[in-house]
Amino acid sequence: MSVPIDPGWASGLEPDWRRLAELRGNAFLTPEWARCWLDQYGDGLSSFVPDVRAADGALTGLFALTLPERGRPRTCRIAGANLGDRFHPLAVPGSEAEVGAAVGEALADARSAWSMVALDRVDLEGGWLEALRDGLGVRVRTLARPATALPLIRMDRHGDWEAYLASRSSHLRKRLRWLERRVAKDHQVAIRRTERPEELAADMATLFDLHDRRWSGRGGSSLASRRARAFHAEFAAAALGRGWLRLWLMEWDGEPVAAWYGWRVGDRYSFYNGGFDPERSKLSPGMVMLATVIRSAFEEGAREFDFLLGDEAYKARFADEGAETEVADVVLARSLPHPAATVTLAAHAARRAGRALPREWRTRLGARLRKR
Repeated sequence: MSVPIDPGWASGLEPDWRRLAELRGNAFLTPEWARCWLDQYGDGLSSFVPDVRAADGALTGLFALTLPERGRPRTCRIAGANLGDRFHPLAVPGSEAEVGAAVGEALADARSAWSMVALDRVDLEGGWLEALRDGLGVRVRTLARPATALPLIRMDRHGDWEAYLASRSSHLRKRLRWLERRVAKDHQVAIRRTERPEELAADMATLFDLHDRRWSGRGGSSLASRRARAFHAEFAAAALGRGWLRLWLMEWDGEPVAAWYGWRVGDRYSFYNGGFDPERSKLSPGMVMLATVIRSAFEEGAREFDFLLGDEAYKARFADEGAETEVADVVLARSLPHPAATVTLAAHAARRAGRALPREWRTRLGARLRKR
């Protein structure tokens, strides 16, 4: 049921793993995400992937975790959680509790390898956390922080772009139409999606450049570290090969002005990050780019558009009212108060408290806390 997976990964597990991740529409749960993350961040860690199979051998679910090879405290974590926004045990819908219990049993078998389990940005639907705790079979205490919302567009409720646009405020509709007319009048506009491997390196460099320019002087880019960029370059290549990558670039008069980086996995479009040229901000290239991508998601037949983490005002304008998922940070430890558990959750609390600060201060604080 539970085996440590070699960093080379088990070829027999990946196809079913990938299929389940596509069923759940979550790039953060794919074997590609875990593997690329271990390539960049896996020093001193062992991958640990408890899995559950039905009687016929079909994969029911798994949880991609890591265990420390040395040091104190010995903290078990989700593979790739520092770069992702929503995690949970990967399970066939309706089997979340069963998989959670199996993960707990696997962790109990490996209890000598960890003293604390830190579950960052987890979706708690399905009762899997309670089942995981029961499966551990040992007394643990739980620390948790309040949930954070990830706004959505329920695309299947609207049908198409025009129906969706009609559901937005009149101010947003007028603004988008005016911007599209004005941009087309003033510039030669080209918008394209990265589709060929030979385009990828240059297009990712453009994304990083626009992201840096967007955040220059405002605390720096959250994608500034070498490891974060190496990870995303590697994962984007894997995602392109699987047909998931959605990297959109917009040029005005031959110059790049906006980029949108995310994925379509299964029926879900997910918006991970982007950037734009702040010198062109009067014509809102980022908003024009976002509207273009949402329209394309409708045309592709996606059922959901996920804005992922972040409380930016534009997300509220585009997302459906009341449509959201929630994630929370949870720490399990054998005894509390556990100093390391307190420190772990304090870092998450600081991120959330920062949202009450003025935007410029919040951006600087976030850039420091989210160094990757």
